[in-house]
Amino acid sequence: MAPAPLLGGLRPRHLLARMPTPIQRLPRLSAMLGAQIFCKRDDLTGFGFGGNKIRKLEYLLHEATDAGCDCLVTCGSNQSNWCCMVSVAGAVLGLDAYLVLGGPVPELDTGNIRLERLAGARITHVDTGEDSVLEDGCRDLTASLEARGRHPYRMVMGGSNGLGSLGYVDALREVIEYERAAQIRFSKIFHATGSGGTQAGLVAGSVLESWQGDIVGIAVSRSREEQSAKVGAILADMFGTHDTKVIVDDAFVGGGYRQKSDACAEALEIFARVEGIFLDEVYTGKAAAGLIEYGRSGRLHGDEHVLFLHTGGTAQLFE
Repeated sequence: MAPAPLLGGLRPRHLLARMPTPIQRLPRLSAMLGAQIFCKRDDLTGFGFGGNKIRKLEYLLHEATDAGCDCLVTCGSNQSNWCCMVSVAGAVLGLDAYLVLGGPVPELDTGNIRLERLAGARITHVDTGEDSVLEDGCRDLTASLEARGRHPYRMVMGGSNGLGSLGYVDALREVIEYERAAQIRFSKIFHATGSGGTQAGLVAGSVLESWQGDIVGIAVSRSREEQSAKVGAILADMFGTHDTKVIVDDAFVGGGYRQKSDACAEALEIFARVEGIFLDEVYTGKAAAGLIEYGRSGRLHGDEHVLFLHTGGTAQLFE
């Protein structure tokens, strides 16, 4: 696999987050699941309300400011972590944020929507759960802003393109540095996979660094086939081709996106009561449900070192 120019050299970015994020062993969860469980705390990126989206934004926003853009346009669900972070990062860099949010107009501004308002975002609600409808809304809004003389920078949902996913190439390198310092080797990394950029970046990093573990994406909304294709398309954007392994487990999707399952609810309680770590109901709760089931079913072993990636999103709990 020959790297395309996107992965051929160092790309500039705005340094907004506190990196590397810490990795900690989870002793009580380890005892419960019969394996050595660690957690990479990307909920502690130190910018806004924390969370993994800032990794992607550091690259994307540098491209926006370098191009002379004066505002940002993107979309997501009503409680999108991505849209919240776009609002905060845009405000810090002097870029107006325009959001197209999927779902009915809420009676109260709660969770991420409240944080977006505090950051000064301009919000349009579209009562839909279809990603394509939201992206169409972003396209139309971008055209409208251009007609008014603005210079918008439009970002796809989740910032999940090749450039944004470089943030998780960096994260995989942080994992490798931890392994070297701690003299351990992780066999698996569990994480939530939705818009696909986090998983694509981790997979790309594993290829570039010859990292041998499994990157297990726990799907939060799509079938294994659909999610693998989504991740594969981003990898193609990064490498120019896609011929590497993508592992997606869709057994924990439940009723679909934003539909909390019993396993997810249990996982939230276990992490909070056993390790003092809060997860969210949309992403990390489902990923944790997958991790827990793998341990309970004997698919993890006592001498195995396993990393759980906490990608943030806890503001959703206050919806």
